[in-house]
Amino acid sequence: MPRKIKESQGVIARQQTVRNDFATCTVICDDSREVLKEFVGRVDLIVTSPPYADARHKHYDSIHPDKFVEWFMSFHEPFYNALKPEGSLVINIKDKVVDGVRHRYVWKTIEALSERGWYAIDDYLWHKPNPMPGRWPTRLRDGWEYCFHLSKSKRPYFNADAVRKPIGDWVETRLAKLGKNDLSRHNSANQSGFGRDLSKWTNKKTVLPSNVLSIALVGKNKGHPAVFPVELPAFFIKLLSPVGGLIVDPFGGSGTTGVASLLLGRESLLIDNNPKYFDEAVKRLRQEGKVNGKKHAMQQSLLLD
Repeated sequence: MPRKIKESQGVIARQQTVRNDFATCTVICDDSREVLKEFVGRVDLIVTSPPYADARHKHYDSIHPDKFVEWFMSFHEPFYNALKPEGSLVINIKDKVVDGVRHRYVWKTIEALSERGWYAIDDYLWHKPNPMPGRWPTRLRDGWEYCFHLSKSKRPYFNADAVRKPIGDWVETRLAKLGKNDLSRHNSANQSGFGRDLSKWTNKKTVLPSNVLSIALVGKNKGHPAVFPVELPAFFIKLLSPVGGLIVDPFGGSGTTGVASLLLGRESLLIDNNPKYFDEAVKRLRQEGKVNGKKHAMQQSLLLD
């Protein structure tokens, strides 16, 4: 049974740690604003999907979109202080439709963080090849979500080589027919200002991905209404943290970030104030993250594809 560690706002906080051969994941049922006070300057990456505005009952009080910015700013200082100087914050979030209109609390939140000293390094899009079906009078299916990369520094830890992708079969076909204009850098024929030297692609097997991540949705069978795929936090964990680093998800939910961290050899901390999600996360981590060396190698190779 998880051991009780302290009383917090009338809720008995609980803690449990899951281990595999390469890393550990600690899950705490509590308010992350309080827990992170014990982790000042120790965290390499915070990657999370905050509660949807006015969507989760009994979960951080089900914040109304109009008050979302003010509420999220209460996490700004704990997040900022917990990160190392080269650490990063990745927020997966989507605007909510309110009375038929997109509420722009998401952009207001990012602007508010920027005003408080965070650097907005890049905006990623999570493209969903299999968005949820439905029909609405003035809009179509949601096929993407934001993933904002913020940091304490303009030059955070960034390992682009860790997320390289296979270059594709087009290389062999294209390079087999190099013309004279492909052997040196020159301006493009349509005067776009871009140049190329295709011969430099010879013998290359990988290429850097774009900031659009195509990852399919997972089924709603993880005890949580908004489960994101393991591949999503895994991408940012590989890109923005060293092996052995500490990953934190302050809205831990069903434990997806912890599963990805365990499979990628990172220490991790999941925090959620919902006891149901705490129980589900611990259960899932034991099933999907507690692996031996052979299985770890196989799972890690899948996340690297």
